[in-house]
Amino acid sequence: MSPQSSGDGMGRRALLGGMASALTLLATSASAEEASSAPPVLFVSHGAPNLPLDEPRRSALSAWGKTLSRPSGIVVMTPHFGTRQLELGATGRGFNMYNMPGWFKKRLPQDLDYATPPSESLAQRVEALCGASERPIRAARRGFDHTTWMPLYYLYPGAPAPVLEVSFQYRPDRELFALGRALAPLRREGVVFVASGGMTHNLAHLTEEVATPPSWSREFDAWASEALEQRNVDALLDWRAKAPAAELAHPDDGGHFRVLLFALGAATAEGGIRKVLFPVSGFDSALSRRSVELR
Repeated sequence: MSPQSSGDGMGRRALLGGMASALTLLATSASAEEASSAPPVLFVSHGAPNLPLDEPRRSALSAWGKTLSRPSGIVVMTPHFGTRQLELGATGRGFNMYNMPGWFKKRLPQDLDYATPPSESLAQRVEALCGASERPIRAARRGFDHTTWMPLYYLYPGAPAPVLEVSFQYRPDRELFALGRALAPLRREGVVFVASGGMTHNLAHLTEEVATPPSWSREFDAWASEALEQRNVDALLDWRAKAPAAELAHPDDGGHFRVLLFALGAATAEGGIRKVLFPVSGFDSALSRRSVELR
C-alpha cells in the first residue's frame, strides 16, 4: 500500500469516526431535549379533606399549578385506592366524590366540580405498557376521592385532561418503583404522574396544637428531602431501615410515603432526574406538607 493510500485510509477512518461522534452527540442531545420536554412527576402531600377551606394550602397549590403546562393526561396513585392486585379506576368521564362523613361534608363548598374527559385511551396505554403478564383489571371505582380531585382542582383547574387512577398495591416497595418505570414512556406522550400521599402521616398527632412540629416529623422530612436532592434512590427504597423516626412518621403500612416510590420510578426511568423542586413545604401540626416536583 502506498503512503498516499495509507493516508487516505486514515483520513476516511478519521472522517467516519468524526461522523460517528457527531451522530452520538446528536442522539444524546435529542435524548436530553426529549427528557427536558417531558412533563414533571409530582408528589403531593394531600393532607386532610378540608383543603378547600385551608387558604394557605390552597394558594400554595394554585401557585405551583401556574408553573405547570397543560398535560395530555394525568395518572394518579393514592393509598386511598389500595388493592391486592393492579387495578385501574373509572375510565368514563371523571367526577369528584364527597365520600366523607356527613358532618364534615357539610363544612365544604358543594359547588366544586372536577369533571374530567374520559380516560379510556389512557387506560389502554397503561394496559399495553404493563403487558400480558400483569394486565390490570378494571375496577368498579366510580369517581375520585378527595386525595385525587382536591389537589388536581388547584394544580390543574378546569379539569383539562383525562385522569386515570392506578391502584396502590400492597406489594414490596421495589415493585411499586418498577411499576413507575414500566409506565414512564407515557411521559413522552405528555402524561403527568401524580403521587398523592403525605411526607409524614401519623394521624394520632394531627390534632395536637404545637408551636413547633415534633422532632420525629422534622427529622423524617429533612431526611427524605435530602435523599431526593441527592437522587439517592437506594436509600429511599430502603426508607424503613434508613430514615430516622420512620415508625413514628409512618406507623401504618407507609402507603402515604410509598406512593412516592412509584413516582420515583417514573421519574428515573428515562434520562434520570435533572431537577428536584419542593414547591410546597412546612407543617400542619405534626404532618409535613412537603410536596415534590421531579424533572
